[in-house]
Amino acid sequence: MYDCEICGKHTETLYVIDVEGAQLSVCAGCARGKNVIDEIGASQEKVRGSRVVGRRRQEAEEELVENYGARIRRAREAMKLDLKVLGEMINEKHSTLLRVEEGKMPPNMNLTAKLEKALGIKLTEKSESIEGGKITKSGPITLGDAMVQKGKKEEEE
Repeated sequence: MYDCEICGKHTETLYVIDVEGAQLSVCAGCARGKNVIDEIGASQEKVRGSRVVGRRRQEAEEELVENYGARIRRAREAMKLDLKVLGEMINEKHSTLLRVEEGKMPPNMNLTAKLEKALGIKLTEKSESIEGGKITKSGPITLGDAMVQKGKKEEEE
């Protein structure tokens, strides 16, 4: 069993998400709507009493493009679609699409796929990720631990 770093819930599976440049291991509820980087399942080993931070896949991963909101708006306007009509087409709320278009909320992978298909655009790109280090430590992880890890990544680049 794992513990969510946000809500503390005990769960079989954790999701590594990116929050303002920090990577957290969270439960499915806290990962909803966020940029999921990796999944830590019950079948993977975990050192008892430690946390895993910054775990990344070694293979190429899909990453949301930076100007996703503008791309969505341009494609929607080129098709002469209103936000409400697009929302009905892909079964999403008007307010959600508005927040995504304005860049206030990144779309989850499901919504990204729906938008790509409906609008005929590409919102993700392959990015080669370096092998991320993982910090395993008994007890809580401090900001100092995260800074040391960030320093190591910058030296590698």
